[in-house]
Amino acid sequence: MADKNLPEPQAALPPLRPEPEKPKRQFGQWFLLIAAVIALAAAVVFVVLRIIDPPTSPQANNVQRNEAPGLDGVIAENMPPEQLLLGDCLRGFATPLDPQTIVTCDSSHNAQLIGTFELEGDAESEYPGTDELLTQSEDLCKSISLDPSAGIDSTWTYHFSRPSKATWDKGDRLVSCFLSLTEGNVRSSLLPATDDAASTPSAKPTEEATASSEENNA
Repeated sequence: MADKNLPEPQAALPPLRPEPEKPKRQFGQWFLLIAAVIALAAAVVFVVLRIIDPPTSPQANNVQRNEAPGLDGVIAENMPPEQLLLGDCLRGFATPLDPQTIVTCDSSHNAQLIGTFELEGDAESEYPGTDELLTQSEDLCKSISLDPSAGIDSTWTYHFSRPSKATWDKGDRLVSCFLSLTEGNVRSSLLPATDDAASTPSAKPTEEATASSEENNA
């Protein structure tokens, strides 16, 4: 006889299937893609703005001269040395290579650009050397004719800029000549009223006024 206490047979269960893997979130790749798009857009905007509004030309930085100076006599401030003109009277002068304050010569000042010269030598000529240029520059500056009534004495000092090796190789041949007071100020020009000191050098000033120093062009 069959045992009535045995459990009834169960239907066979289907085999278990593994769950499909969920796709990994690629946040890192999306972030890099978005960043690249933003950078490209910024670059495009920058280029467009440069085309529409180009940067200021260096010529626009030229310092303008005041054609009608006030009671202080200031014609221009922070004037680059290369923009100075023959006869400019300078207030607060220290060296020829500094930006200068130009004033009227009948106002208080302590220096003046008394002349400029172009040294001989074409673009291919060899740099003559520091000592040779120093001698040439000093001789040229001391050859400038000054106003005898200006009262030049030992309190005045020559300063001059001259080409360096680097600027000579770029074609620089300019020597600029300055006279400055050791201390104090004056209110008159050192140049004769009708004399172009840079182009018609004549007698040099007295020996008491020949203390000199030199500066290299940058």
